[in-house]
Amino acid sequence: MPAAINDAPMWQSVAKAIGALTAGDDAARQYDIAAERIQSALLNVTLPTFSGLDMGVRAEPARLVGGDYIDVFTRGDHLVFGLGDASGKSLGAAINALMLRYLLRGLMQVLGKDQLADVVKHANDVVIDDFAETDYFITLLVGSLHPQSGALQIVNAGHEPPLLLRNDAADVEVIGSHGIVLGVDVHANYQRLETTLAVADRLVIYTDGLTEASNERGELFTLARVRERFLTHRYLNAQELADALFEDVKAYSNDNMRDDTTILVVQIGRAHV
Repeated sequence: MPAAINDAPMWQSVAKAIGALTAGDDAARQYDIAAERIQSALLNVTLPTFSGLDMGVRAEPARLVGGDYIDVFTRGDHLVFGLGDASGKSLGAAINALMLRYLLRGLMQVLGKDQLADVVKHANDVVIDDFAETDYFITLLVGSLHPQSGALQIVNAGHEPPLLLRNDAADVEVIGSHGIVLGVDVHANYQRLETTLAVADRLVIYTDGLTEASNERGELFTLARVRERFLTHRYLNAQELADALFEDVKAYSNDNMRDDTTILVVQIGRAHV
């Protein structure tokens, strides 16, 4: 295992969470403390600052703890991001997602931002070993962006397809090619997709809590509605766009979001503040 995965600051939150399960007076309170710490590690991110890059994030659990995670960090002059969704809605799903978050950090440090397909392949190998004789799986999307050139690389393992709205485009592009989810196929191979973002182009990455939210009639919000609302909100800044998309889905579901929802918006051409 790469040494970076054992980085003490990363694993302190895990150790504290697990320790909370055996400390204190009340079992329910112990569970809540652990869940809150793990949920915070999964969904609370500090967005790095890049000149000429605008970013926004909205991450909301449907319950006390769930299986979504988001991570945004830097490697040299590149922005690196990962979004994942572990199957299940329990503390176990959150721990699986947290394991993957730290695993990817370590693999990225060892293999580098230019080996995204290998990073995901190695992550799949580890997850398969960890999920042996279970029906668990994890969706994952990992990418890197060079803000100055706009060069974007993405590897998708069964995750929701990213959405790209070019500055002068009339419709939203769906970056739809992806491989199989992690934890299922030991022989899975993953392909790196490449494109270039120009000034004012916008990228939206999200989990399926956005598309699979349902109204009182059981009708899903759907990818088509997300694309429609993206167009409606296209002139908002990145954080406003992330918030607006979430609020649209929340209103559609009558404030009854049954799954975790995570949204990351990235735009070239506006300074993050």
